[in-house]
Amino acid sequence: MEKNSTKDTSSKKGELLIVSTGAGDLDNMTLKAYKAIKNADIVFTMKGEAGKYKELIGEKPVYTAGHTLFMEEGDTKMSEDETKKLENEIRKTIREAYDEGKKIVILENGDTTVYGPQMGYMKEFKDLNPKIIPGISSFNAANAALQNSIIGGTKDESGVTLTVGRAENKLIDKLSQAGSTMVFFMNREFDGFIEHLLTLYPKDMPIAVVSDAGFKEEEKVVIATLETIKDKIGNNLPFYKLIYVGNFLK
Repeated sequence: MEKNSTKDTSSKKGELLIVSTGAGDLDNMTLKAYKAIKNADIVFTMKGEAGKYKELIGEKPVYTAGHTLFMEEGDTKMSEDETKKLENEIRKTIREAYDEGKKIVILENGDTTVYGPQMGYMKEFKDLNPKIIPGISSFNAANAALQNSIIGGTKDESGVTLTVGRAENKLIDKLSQAGSTMVFFMNREFDGFIEHLLTLYPKDMPIAVVSDAGFKEEEKVVIATLETIKDKIGNNLPFYKLIYVGNFLK
């Protein structure tokens, strides 16, 4: 009796990846991220365009990933109806591609798990077992730009704390007393923030502002004290920046 030669393809599954291309220029991309993009069947980007990734993506289909979709407090830059429509389109596209065994890559740059605009995909498609491929963090790039070990000073100053750079962040008041290096993300109100830090630290406490970390042509480092930093920065404060406060800068 001849055996049934029909193959069971019901177990065929795709792969869903959020891939960070790293902070700054594309040459900050990891080899793992590069391979993931090259091996992808379909790609999602913020604006649904290949853009600076065109050489890597080639002729692969490109879809819109949006901004902070599938998040409870997302800022999609769209109306509620537009957001729901795009989310439904994405659900259909990803699930169909996954069921067909395709490799799906959602591209973003910078720190995927630190204010990452595509982290909503991890929860929305949890049943598809999505994975994150990290890239060079803006923190790593900024550290390199400083050309210095950020763990310095005395034995009591050997720690590093990363937090949000807002004056209303009450944790800063307590953390400043620990004596560790402080690194602030997402600062939007620089002058008020510096004024708050001056209530916590001496005026001669060193501070550094690293802007556009990882971009070879735009990257800039300004080192001063809390008392002099606003004058040194002037009106040229960039949007993308990390702020360092600590004696390691001395």
